[in-house]
Amino acid sequence: MRERRLKLGLTQDDVFGAGGPSDTTQTRVERADGPEPSLSTLNKFDAALRWEPGSAARTWRGGHPTPVPDPISLNGTSPAAFTLGPMEVPVSLEELTKLLDIHSTLVAVADANPDNALLTKTVAEMKEFVSSLTGIWVTEILERNAHSTNGIPVMIEFAFSSHLAAPVDLSSPDAEERLYRRWLAGRTDNISDEQAADFTERLARRQEAPNS
Repeated sequence: MRERRLKLGLTQDDVFGAGGPSDTTQTRVERADGPEPSLSTLNKFDAALRWEPGSAARTWRGGHPTPVPDPISLNGTSPAAFTLGPMEVPVSLEELTKLLDIHSTLVAVADANPDNALLTKTVAEMKEFVSSLTGIWVTEILERNAHSTNGIPVMIEFAFSSHLAAPVDLSSPDAEERLYRRWLAGRTDNISDEQAADFTERLARRQEAPNS
């Protein structure tokens, strides 16, 4: 794991920022000190070190990891890196999943207390925000993995398959965004040739932007 981190030119802070475990945990694992790391910790290494799911666990037990191939852009060259702006921070799948779980709990509480108008209103507002945030996150991940020979990451496919497969109401304000995500995921049904051309151009601009 240390060799992979150094090969990618990453510091432990970089690994943590990319969704990996804390610096302390990284040091312990890289030195093979202490008890066996949890599966959750090893999965974080997979995401941050650009390995296929299960690679870190296999490596810890003496096996070999499977790196995620660099995506190929439309013109056959490596796309520009997706970098964060000065007011942005990375959000891991684990963190987003926790937010969705908390939101689901709040929805259940609101449903059980229909007379609490403030709670109902707040949960409705949170639902709109969480839906928007999830959409932005999924779009970003799908764009990053566009044209990858491995397709959509398994964890993304598992977590958001229903979201991607849900019918799109063409009259809704976010219809185009939802169709774009479906197109990125390879679900091209109900997407016209004109829309596909627009989406192809949009993805190319996204990959070429220096500060996307």
